[in-house]
Amino acid sequence: MFSRLLAAPARCRRFGTLSCLRNEALPLTSDPQQYDQEGRVIELLKNISPKPVPKSKFPYKEAADRSKRSFLPRVPELNKHTVNRYIYELTNFTYAHGTRVLIKELLAQVVESTPDLLSKQSYLDIVQDMHFYLDDAGAEETMDRMEESTAFKRDIDFHNVMMAFTVGKTTYDGRIERLQKLAAQGVHANANTWYYLFRALRTHSKRFELLELMPEYGVDQEPVFRSAVHSLSRKCGYRELIDFYNAHGYTLDNMDTYMLNRLCRAYLNEGAVAEAFDLAHDMHMSARARANLGTFSVFNTYFINRNEIYNSIAFCHKFQHQFKMKASHLLAYELIDKYLTRCTYFEHWPQLTRYMVHILTHNTAHKNFLRDGHFKLLANYARIHGLQDFVCRAVEPEDLAFGQEMWKALHWPRNVIPSSLDQNSEEFIEMAKLITPTPKTDKDLNPSDILKSS
Repeated sequence: MFSRLLAAPARCRRFGTLSCLRNEALPLTSDPQQYDQEGRVIELLKNISPKPVPKSKFPYKEAADRSKRSFLPRVPELNKHTVNRYIYELTNFTYAHGTRVLIKELLAQVVESTPDLLSKQSYLDIVQDMHFYLDDAGAEETMDRMEESTAFKRDIDFHNVMMAFTVGKTTYDGRIERLQKLAAQGVHANANTWYYLFRALRTHSKRFELLELMPEYGVDQEPVFRSAVHSLSRKCGYRELIDFYNAHGYTLDNMDTYMLNRLCRAYLNEGAVAEAFDLAHDMHMSARARANLGTFSVFNTYFINRNEIYNSIAFCHKFQHQFKMKASHLLAYELIDKYLTRCTYFEHWPQLTRYMVHILTHNTAHKNFLRDGHFKLLANYARIHGLQDFVCRAVEPEDLAFGQEMWKALHWPRNVIPSSLDQNSEEFIEMAKLITPTPKTDKDLNPSDILKSS
């Protein structure tokens, strides 16, 4: 089935994904003002874009995509070669949060002491790094020093990185103002302008709109392919995502794990759970794209969103058996992080919660991702529902007994992924009822709203 779907050449398949979705406002954020501002950003971008849009001489790279490093590089004896390598290492990796102030000081010292030794790429990296961490004032000072000491100017490449994604809440006033100034000055966009603005958009339909415009303006979609796949997989069905893969030359034979996980997500958008699992299993067993914990998370999130915690646990059993990969710690974390402080309260919430906390806090093989904020939210949720003395880390013998009974009961029938609860054993159904909240009514308290405002 899967080979047949992905085998058809792209030119033979109807590529209608984006035009179908661009008018459907499924936002990453539901702010209507932001939606309108994103439309304004796209219109201004079109106004400064020639056809075709030229490529930039500098690589497109997002600060949010940087890999992690444990240790800062040593300060070298600075010359034209070492200083640019040093700047690259400071700005192209993510270090521990506590090093941010030091990195900012080091960058400022290098710019002040050896401005003429820095390449344009180094200046771009510094400016983007500062912008990413919301230090636009520092970025402007860096460009001032650059223009005083070198022949480099604030051209479109520097404007591009000043419109890139940041760690803060995405706003558009600054981007709109910058685009307006560029238009007034007659400065034209290059392909990187499109890429940085695409990544900054937070509404799916606007992302689809900009993505659809790229071929018209001669902008290669490949640099934002993965970001586009992420957005598409949240909304479209698997056929549409397969079309997009085909259009970019990807099939089952050269698909990687990230693409596999996104395709599974698209199958789940259509409720095709068994088909999604068969795809992941077949790809894994043939060593074409290995399943990982991200694969588990895709399925687990699907069940959590459907209020089917019993299926989350049953899937964990199946995933661990089929892929020989421990996933119970991720199950526990995602239930705590995404579900247990948002769901409608039910009788066995305390037992389920303490058992999931127990899985994480007593797990010696995997990192415990729980933070103080998780414990605070759980305590607030419990207090709202009258559990004044609830301590989620104080697991009781009855909690362990309940958890072990639940873990034993929630197994799907062998080699089957049931499409409904009644296709399971009586033991499964009875346990599922114990951990399933009753349908929510308008009179029910909404703990998540209260917790957000607290």
